[in-house]
Amino acid sequence: MGKKDKSAVSTSAEWQKVEQERITEIIVEVSKRAPIQVAPYIKQAAPTLAYLVVLVMMAMPHIAKFCSQAKTFFESLPDKVVGASIGFAICFFGGIFPMTIAAVEAWQLCGGAEAKRCIMLLYEEGKKVQLANAEDEASKGSTTTTSTTKVDIPAQELMLRKTQLVLKTVEPETVSKGIVGLYTGWIAVLAVLRNRFAKTVTLGERIGAALYEPMKRFEPAIEDMTPEEYRKWIPVAFRWSCKLLAMSVAWWIQRVISATHSAIKGGLIFGRYLVEFLHEKNIVSFPPEKAYLDECIGWGVAFVGLTFQFSWGFDLPFPLNLLLFPARILENFIVWSVCSGSAEVS
Repeated sequence: MGKKDKSAVSTSAEWQKVEQERITEIIVEVSKRAPIQVAPYIKQAAPTLAYLVVLVMMAMPHIAKFCSQAKTFFESLPDKVVGASIGFAICFFGGIFPMTIAAVEAWQLCGGAEAKRCIMLLYEEGKKVQLANAEDEASKGSTTTTSTTKVDIPAQELMLRKTQLVLKTVEPETVSKGIVGLYTGWIAVLAVLRNRFAKTVTLGERIGAALYEPMKRFEPAIEDMTPEEYRKWIPVAFRWSCKLLAMSVAWWIQRVISATHSAIKGGLIFGRYLVEFLHEKNIVSFPPEKAYLDECIGWGVAFVGLTFQFSWGFDLPFPLNLLLFPARILENFIVWSVCSGSAEVS
């Protein structure tokens, strides 16, 4: 490693340490205004939260660059290739991310174009805040250049200054319109998903209730081995354990159904767009609508995609599990949103 590389690494490490200390002090200051019940926990978690914020700040430029390059790449591809790629993804990952795919479909039905416009509005406002913050840091500054000194400005004053900076920079009507548009679209998506997967949630509830009936016979034996002050938790623990187990079974059944449906649907989409692309390139001479080649390809890919999902137990092999980890988080969040909302309704 050369001197320039070592200097860059050292500068980055110093910036990360100073920024983490600054954000930690801001979070501690915010905890003083939080309710008494949660303030100690916020203060205790401040270093960890600050570390996560710094990681996000460091990752955002790379994520934005990747998204920009991915957008440019996909826009350069022919429409038929993009369609075939989408069909291939649905075919091979439909049972692994059933809720995410269903949410995307519902999002398109519930005004996906409007939601995209709202995202761009908020993105432009965020860029304005980022530029204004860079100018503010250059003119006034908030930290010293060395990692051994503390923050120049007290956390309370710095937090107030940054809040005023945001309030002066953004357009309230634009931010309000963007947030309301996204929230309205998300509520509509949740309504569609809860209606679509209501049978799955109901099945899990019924299986859990049926499973709890024989299991509650073991509660007295467990209570006898439990200290008296904790015995009140035994029925709740048994009931929720049965419910969680039943929900896991119900969602596994739903994954099998979704995997089968998406494998067939995605395979046929892939076959149709592939044959149309080959016809445009004069690789095949016969019209796609007068041949069964697209269906043969589609059913073959569907079988391979379904076998792939079953062979891995609806999980992702390495390195796909790392590359698609954000999609896994999104999938779990959507499942939790649908189940929690359905539980509240019931």
